[in-house]
Amino acid sequence: INNEDFNPDKIKKASKAAYGLACWAIAISKYDGVAKVVAPKRERLKEAEGMLADVMEKLRAKQAILKAVTDKIAALNQQLSESKQKLAKLEQDAVMCEAKLERAERLISGLGGEKDRWIKMEASLVDQYNSLDGDCLISAGVIAYLGPFTSSFRDALVSHFHSLLLSLKMACSPSF
Repeated sequence: INNEDFNPDKIKKASKAAYGLACWAIAISKYDGVAKVVAPKRERLKEAEGMLADVMEKLRAKQAILKAVTDKIAALNQQLSESKQKLAKLEQDAVMCEAKLERAERLISGLGGEKDRWIKMEASLVDQYNSLDGDCLISAGVIAYLGPFTSSFRDALVSHFHSLLLSLKMACSPSF
C-alpha cells in the first residue's frame, strides 16, 4: 500500500476487478490504522464508563444519605418549632397563673378581716333569731295597747312584758 505503483487509478486501467480489490485493500489498511488508534481509546472509554458507573453509584448512595439527613434535619426543625411554640404558651400560662395567684392572695387577705365581721354578724343574727318570737310579742303588745300612754308608763310596761316573757322561759332581746 505504501508502494507508488499501488494506485487505484493506475490499477483501474489494467483491470476493473483489480481496481475493486485495490480499493478494498486500501480501505482495510485505513481501517486497520484507524482501529489501532481507536482501540486504545475504546478501552479507555470502557474504563472511564466503568469508573463513572462506580462514581455515580457512590454519588447516588451519598445522595440517599444526604436526603435522609436532610429529612431528619427538617423533622428536627419542625419539632424545634413546635417545642418553641409550646414553650411560649407554657411561659404565657405561667405568667397568667402567677397573676391569678397574686390576685387570689390579695382577695384572700382582703377577705380575712371580713371573716371576723361575718362570724360576729352570724352570732348576732342567731341571737336575734332566737329572740324573734318574744320580740314580736312585745312589739304586738306595744302597738295594740300602749299607744295613748306616756313614755315613762310605756317603758315600765315594756319592762313588765319583758320580765313576764323571761318568767315563761321565752327568749327576747334584752333591750327593746
